[in-house]
Amino acid sequence: MEREEIFKNVLEKIRLAIQEKDFEKFCEHVDAEKFLNDGYGEVTDELAKNCKKFHELYPHDLFFKFGATVLKIYNKKFKGVHLGFINKVIVAYFDKNLTPPKNFLSAPIDFSAFELRKFLSALTSEIKNISVKKNSAVAEVEIFGDDSYYGKIFGRLTFQFEFVEVDGNWQIKGVKNIPELVPPILDMAERFWPSAWDLGIKI
Repeated sequence: MEREEIFKNVLEKIRLAIQEKDFEKFCEHVDAEKFLNDGYGEVTDELAKNCKKFHELYPHDLFFKFGATVLKIYNKKFKGVHLGFINKVIVAYFDKNLTPPKNFLSAPIDFSAFELRKFLSALTSEIKNISVKKNSAVAEVEIFGDDSYYGKIFGRLTFQFEFVEVDGNWQIKGVKNIPELVPPILDMAERFWPSAWDLGIKI
């Protein structure tokens, strides 16, 4: 089997693991904690570099109000809190016994995991290009939403996922095109979170 086909099979396994909420199979190719930890700094740098522009776009968001230096200090201080919350949400997403909470404040992790399920169920992915080298690969994957509320918020984005091969097993390393993804994903968050955090009002 050609290496490109082997790699396509890996991508399909990841997609099915997410769809079927199979955490064990997901972890075979995705170390979520490492993936998020490695990308956190790059995302922070992009947010800081464009802090002034983002403050003008989202003046209500205090995150951008005090400038790039304060933003970097804040993210450095609360990195563990941020990544800890995201990792717990990912684990909850795969919990097949998870029950829907009443609202965000009653159970932030469970609520966020259910919202993540709604988002992912509204999305379709399509592999646009694959480049496989000796022990590394880049998969260009287009992800687009359907006509539902969640699908329309997500829109259409192209991710360039980087993988490395270790002892015959492909593992996701990171996202190559973070700079171009930060603005649309931030805009998505700015439109979505104000509703999700509403007191007692479920989306």
